Amino acid sequence: MNVLSSASRLRLGALSVGARRGALSTCRAKSTGAGPRVPVGALASIDETRNQIPPALKGVLAGYPSLINLPVQWGEQDAFGHLNNVVYMRYIESGRLAYFDQILKPHLSKAAYNSFIQARGVGPIVKSVSCKYIAPVRYPDTVTVAVKVHPDSVKKDRFTQSAIVVSHAQERIVASSESVIVTFDYREQCKADIPQEVLAAWKKGEGIE
Repeated sequence: MNVLSSASRLRLGALSVGARRGALSTCRAKSTGAGPRVPVGALASIDETRNQIPPALKGVLAGYPSLINLPVQWGEQDAFGHLNNVVYMRYIESGRLAYFDQILKPHLSKAAYNSFIQARGVGPIVKSVSCKYIAPVRYPDTVTVAVKVHPDSVKKDRFTQSAIVVSHAQERIVASSESVIVTFDYREQCKADIPQEVLAAWKKGEGIE
């Protein structure tokens, strides 16, 4: 025999719903957390990235302050059975962003970095990109994109990023690239000088004093 009154059953039902909501909130809180950091691609520190490089390639990459390791995906190959040409450009784009993150970000305030990199003020915009394809890449493989900015390329409103793409499987350079980056005022929609704090951060990041 059910000895609970209607009022008691309603109170228990409300408690049960509340408990379920609380558990759901906890699950949502857990699921939206950052979680463990996997040291791959842009989630890896520069030291972790260098530690993943085959010994035979360390000398090739020694002169580049910014590195990112990217696994080649099977679906990035084309009908000819090698990495499609456009994918090299995507890898180079990832290297370009990794350079800003690794070289500039540690030496800028959060506000200054966000303003520069998120088109909130004066930031970078690509003027031109060239790519020299040296050797085909096939799955499975991992590539390292290495980027540097030579001091002679830095002008008042632009600089050139030099990049190489290196195959771990082949242990050699498979592509090289030059990207001309212009500093652009996204509010006024016109070219602008490189901000002084960005220049100072670049010199610190590249070890130029």
